[in-house]
Amino acid sequence: MNLARGAARGAAWNFVTVLVERGFGFIILGLLLRVIPASVVGLIAIASAISDLARVVANSGAGEQVQASPGDRNVEAGAFWSQFLASLLFMGGLFVAAPWLAALYGQPKLSLVLRVMALNVVMTSFLIVPSARLASQFRFKAVGLISLGSTICGGLVALPFAFSGHGIAALVWQRMAGVAFYAVVASVVARWVPPRPPSLAVLREGFRFSLPLMEAAFVDYISVTGYVMLVGLRMSVADLGVFRIAQRLAEVLQEVAFTPARKVFMPVFVAVRHDKDRRYETTRQMLDLLSMTIFFVSAVCGAAAKPIVLLMFGARWEAAVPVFAIVTLMAPAAALYSVINPLLAATGRTRLVSHYAWLNAATIAAAAWFGAPYGLVVLAWALAGRGVVASVLFALALRQGLERPVGPILRLLVLPCLALAAARLAGYAALIALPGLPLVEQLAVSGGAAAAAFALVALALAPGRMLGMTARLRRALA
Repeated sequence: MNLARGAARGAAWNFVTVLVERGFGFIILGLLLRVIPASVVGLIAIASAISDLARVVANSGAGEQVQASPGDRNVEAGAFWSQFLASLLFMGGLFVAAPWLAALYGQPKLSLVLRVMALNVVMTSFLIVPSARLASQFRFKAVGLISLGSTICGGLVALPFAFSGHGIAALVWQRMAGVAFYAVVASVVARWVPPRPPSLAVLREGFRFSLPLMEAAFVDYISVTGYVMLVGLRMSVADLGVFRIAQRLAEVLQEVAFTPARKVFMPVFVAVRHDKDRRYETTRQMLDLLSMTIFFVSAVCGAAAKPIVLLMFGARWEAAVPVFAIVTLMAPAAALYSVINPLLAATGRTRLVSHYAWLNAATIAAAAWFGAPYGLVVLAWALAGRGVVASVLFALALRQGLERPVGPILRLLVLPCLALAAARLAGYAALIALPGLPLVEQLAVSGGAAAAAFALVALALAPGRMLGMTARLRRALA
């Protein structure tokens, strides 16, 4: 199987499984949020942000090591044990700090929740290496199906707790059950068992590779989800719950639109890292397809924000509608950044990954901190505007990763930007022209108008580009 075909088929399987997984996840989330109040969602948002920060940082670097050296069992041993020891350290720190963090947020229940969720930090270390082994073999079908099973398992565990009045327990055990399922099944499918501790030299090499990526993961998490911790200090826990629902919807939008493709970036860039011309052309083609996909999904979902939120979660979550509509405009920065990290990591420039991650996190943390006191809508606009500033930084990072001017690649984003603007206007105009429609019909009208406008603008301004993109994708999937 050639590189393009392996990447395309991997991305296609990822897309199908992510779509099914997120569809099931949203059904579960919709059921949970009809019985769980916003204040509980806000409390769990804070606990999740803190515990996930520890989990993500502690376990970053292992997967990249395995994919960068496929088949090297010595590297696998160093990767696992370095991350396992780091996870134990982070879990212990979280356990000790839990009462202090509960006092900081004025939420006494937060202490016990954090201590329970700290177990996820160590549990995750048992799924990183087998998942990376499967990814390096382009076994994305297996990875996707395992992830789907993890979501189903967590959802089925959560529902009985929620409908018996234990909202906090439902959201906590949902996460715990999902991680445990993933770790066990991934290890079985990859035929992986925890190796014996390696020599100190191998362990040091594992830490040497991982430390810059752990640092990058820290700031990346702050920029994607972790800034909820800052927001929680600047607004009520109920408002935070509303914001988190809108933010989660936007995250899932990104997961459906480009996470399936992003999972293949690292092995693809590793395969072309020594050929500058091929690396440049690969990046151009991937970003071309990626940008059109993420902008299209953002355009349609943003235009149909009201019926999406109300149909899924009910009228009591209406405050999340404008927030979700606005944060979908962060698509350009998200699309660029998803390419930069694997590009730089594959070429061994992990220190640059860290530097740009810090810059990215600093801008989003500042937007969250200064925007939160003025309400949900102002916060959402501050975060969307910050994406424009961050795109300039990402363009510079892309140039360093490709080692040549990136003007032609950046110009690829102009067309989807224009199509997104036209789609959002068309969706809103359709709802204004046809007031009073039921929610299902609002979804069809606004989403359909936005999709049609996006497609018409793209085909009118660049028919050759669209046909060429379609032909490349068809050849890769054949």
